[in-house]
Amino acid sequence: MERFRFFVVLHCLSKYNGERSIYAIYHLLQGKKSSQTIQDAKLFKLESFFQSMQQLSKKDINDIIFELQTSDVISLTRKDTYILTEKGLFYLENYKKKYPIPPYLNGWKNHKKALLLWQRFSLAVQTLSFLLYENSSFTPVINDDETQRFVKSYLKKIRNRYDTAGEIFNEVFSLLQPLPQMQAEIFVLHLSGYHRVGYTIEQIGSILHIDTEYTFLLFQAVLHYMIDTIETNPIRYRHLMSLVEQDDQSIVPLTQSAQKTYELLCLNKSITEIAIIRNLKESTIEDHIVEIASELKSFNIKPFVSNDLQGKIIESFQTLRTKRLKPIRSSLNDTVSYFQIRLVLGRMEVE
Repeated sequence: MERFRFFVVLHCLSKYNGERSIYAIYHLLQGKKSSQTIQDAKLFKLESFFQSMQQLSKKDINDIIFELQTSDVISLTRKDTYILTEKGLFYLENYKKKYPIPPYLNGWKNHKKALLLWQRFSLAVQTLSFLLYENSSFTPVINDDETQRFVKSYLKKIRNRYDTAGEIFNEVFSLLQPLPQMQAEIFVLHLSGYHRVGYTIEQIGSILHIDTEYTFLLFQAVLHYMIDTIETNPIRYRHLMSLVEQDDQSIVPLTQSAQKTYELLCLNKSITEIAIIRNLKESTIEDHIVEIASELKSFNIKPFVSNDLQGKIIESFQTLRTKRLKPIRSSLNDTVSYFQIRLVLGRMEVE
């Protein structure tokens, strides 16, 4: 049980504390774009791990759970739901020391931009490297047509390749310098250029003697750190900023379906009206509203749950110290709906 994946599952189980099934972990690590998964990521403080380990299958999760349970690290509370034993808590603390998670890892916020930045940056660096040696014949590290078109257009705007290469180097050096050496090495070793082909994540893990999946998570964390730093200092990192920018970037980080519901809400459409317009169930529209409330602090939830009810739900949540909907609803004598409880809990995460 020394592998990083065991730590991730234990960490998630610890956060869920028996309030979600093991498949909530699977959906989180896969980055499932459902309102429930997104809200849970925020509610249980697991945004960092959103879409962080897509290589894990349901079978992998079940195998991990089986081994953890067999070793008395976790205990079954109800079907597919577990909590950590005292032994599990001990294991978790040791895992945290072995696999420290960078504070700038944020899969929910940056997973799309991270992929975009890496594809554009790695291809731009490779292409520029070959062009500096007057060699335009090479196999691109990124096969995506859109990325290739972007990089081609980006490089056409460059007046002096040597100056630009130096400026990009300085920007990247400045970005990586504050990071732990291992994380900076992972990023650099993964790059390809004229003199070498970048190492795979598996090869890098072997070189640095660390778990492959942990290596990949650290790589993602570096990209997330770079994005946050670049966007905070766009002038200082102007070349890298141009690789992060998206012409069609959504102003709000909503799923596509929730975005459409949000636009109709802005037109003062009711839940019923939106459900009819979009040919969806009202419960689906409610899921969207919970997602919107979880993401947009400016979104007013008062039309769906009064201030008085909001106060009662928050009070019940603080008294019971649970995020399970049924106990909260029961404590309020079923005077509130599950939708209203989810809405208030979701709003609490952005305030």
